[in-house]
Amino acid sequence: ETIAIRLVPPRRRRQGAADMLALIGPTLVVAYSSPVASAASSAVSQAEGGRVVRQTLVIEEWIVDYLRPTVREVPVDIDESRRAVKFLINGSYPGPAIHANEDDMLEITVVNKLFSEATTIHWHGIHPLRQPYMDGARDVTQAPILPGQNFTYRFSAYPPGTHYYHSHMDAVQGARGIRGPLIIQRKADPVKEEFAYDEDLVVFMSDEWRDPSACLKLEGAMPGNDVCADIRHGSFSGKFGNGSAAFPFPLITVKADTCYRVRWVMAGSNTENFQITVAGHNMTLVSVDGGYDVRPVQVRRINLHLGERVDVILCTDQEPGNYLIHAQYDYACALTAGHFIPPGFSAVPTCDFHAYLHYDTEPDLVPRDLSGSGGGRHPRAVVGSDFDLTRPEGWAVTEPRVPEPEPAEPDVRYTINLGLLGPTYSRATDRPLVKGRWYMDLDGQDPPRSWELPTTPLYHSKGRCGVGDIPLINVPEEVTTVEVVVQNLSPTAHTLHMHGMPFKVINVANYTSWCGLEHPTCFVLPWWGGSLLDKCPRPRRKPGDPNDKNIELGGYWGCTYDAATDARTQNLKAPLIKDSFQLWQRSWAVIRFEATRPGFWYFHCHETQHLMLGLQTVFNVLPSKQPPVPADVPTSGSHFCPTVDEGPWGS
Repeated sequence: ETIAIRLVPPRRRRQGAADMLALIGPTLVVAYSSPVASAASSAVSQAEGGRVVRQTLVIEEWIVDYLRPTVREVPVDIDESRRAVKFLINGSYPGPAIHANEDDMLEITVVNKLFSEATTIHWHGIHPLRQPYMDGARDVTQAPILPGQNFTYRFSAYPPGTHYYHSHMDAVQGARGIRGPLIIQRKADPVKEEFAYDEDLVVFMSDEWRDPSACLKLEGAMPGNDVCADIRHGSFSGKFGNGSAAFPFPLITVKADTCYRVRWVMAGSNTENFQITVAGHNMTLVSVDGGYDVRPVQVRRINLHLGERVDVILCTDQEPGNYLIHAQYDYACALTAGHFIPPGFSAVPTCDFHAYLHYDTEPDLVPRDLSGSGGGRHPRAVVGSDFDLTRPEGWAVTEPRVPEPEPAEPDVRYTINLGLLGPTYSRATDRPLVKGRWYMDLDGQDPPRSWELPTTPLYHSKGRCGVGDIPLINVPEEVTTVEVVVQNLSPTAHTLHMHGMPFKVINVANYTSWCGLEHPTCFVLPWWGGSLLDKCPRPRRKPGDPNDKNIELGGYWGCTYDAATDARTQNLKAPLIKDSFQLWQRSWAVIRFEATRPGFWYFHCHETQHLMLGLQTVFNVLPSKQPPVPADVPTSGSHFCPTVDEGPWGS
């Protein structure tokens, strides 16, 4: 238990956490922080201007079987190969689902009861339009919440849709368990009106790691790859299964003759994607990345990338039974037994993971194999398109329900390169996180700059102090439409996420025909030669490090965008609206966003070790209109970099 005392000047104050006693006037404020129950704590109340939804998230360290962390076992009874420390929220994994309605005010108190680690929480997919300082990005919008402390996030529930929350501290805490779903219901929902579905069903996909700090912080045998095997265990809503007695296949339980809005969330750490199918059940795609409804289209398979969300309508109109759900990490299949495993790489035990769509009238005898039961033994064939945005043709499968055309020309254009800086690791004595740094910086910047943490949050200092020479893009205030050409100058795919605002993908490279998973020679092709010169002419081959072009045998380069030839394939009439997408290896994409939302907005790779090694940038949008930072938002380095514009506590 702690007691913090401080003097405050007279000003209007607003109560934050339930344990705060604030008196009005020139007053002594006593903040008493007491132990908080592990059970989920939530409440809804009505306030001026709308509903307030309150939730308390208590983060604690648990010793568990990391493959079934919510099955309570005495730690000494857990097999040592599976015994691990998980950071559970309210004792659960995933963390408790947070539900709200569009434009509710969310007040979420995060209680950090970790022994020695600070944390932050990012609300993935949420756009805090009026509270950009509540984005939860470490040292961009706030300093971390220290061990033993708590902080109440306050932000509007917008946009509606399927989102999730996760730690944004070091990219590894999420893999330890700090993540959970966040669902915002739309006020007037055209999908609900059209399909009249009965219930929501959230399926939270992830990969699971016994020791993510060892596996996911550093690069492995080749930059862009992790230290451990690409994947060992995939989970469905926190459960892993392989059909054994110890680990039965997870069940996604449904009622017969019911239509569900299945909200798929890909909240993993290192796994870039899952190709997902459901036996015997057609799916109708209705929304992508939470709140961006699309023209409904029937699909038989969805490729769900890291950070993405996809909503489908699925009706349980089949004979009751157990129907196989298959999630394949196709990128890792080439590293399974029977394939050539490159030196230094770890073999992948399996790239296929399974669960069952379980009708609740079916006996709870979970099949031990992949044959299903009841109607699931002989499921009907599913039909529809493959929704796979790795492939260029996937972007044409559907379009926004209400298209938003783009102007012929943007107000400003940027080209951002993603690349690797040499030298890379070569000796066991090399300091960690120093060599082989990734960058995400403007084209022409020489040398390119890898991300380094500011000593004071950028939003607090407005980037004026406590910050080194980092990739920070100050968008001119008179600009509205921003176009960004993103070029991947490496043989590694990246999954990118934008904080605070959506973007439209108006163009993508068509390189999977010669540099896809079916063409492994592309992965090792040096920039100066090879048999694919006709596919990517040498003048368009750009090494990732302009000052060390031959690192890793010259294999780190990309085939760059050429407006003269590539602009002809752009889609300005009805581009898909996203906040996350995969940028294929050696490839490029063109996105646009509206610079109308004041804030410092992160744009980064969502793969854990890439984030740790600097693959990120920030857009500074409308600085003159950025609202003041409430005094209770955690900050750091304020002795040297005081907050430029501070507002009242809890405002």
